[in-house]
Amino acid sequence: MLPDFFDCDLEQLRYRVAELDAYAVASEHNHPELEVIRDRVFALGGSEDEPWNNYHLVRNEYDRRAAEEFDLGQ
Repeated sequence: MLPDFFDCDLEQLRYRVAELDAYAVASEHNHPELEVIRDRVFALGGSEDEPWNNYHLVRNEYDRRAAEEFDLGQ
């Protein structure tokens, strides 16, 4: 079962954004290890449309929480 990013902390979301971004860059540049990277990033399975595998959804949640944390720290 894929994680629900609403149950993740900010650091876990930051890490997931970095993983998904690395995969996107590797895809864009047709990296020779693309399949290895893809297997690592999507090791838990699921489609790329599911929230945990969707870069934009994870990034939006990360940005929202980071902004909230910054506002609370003010």
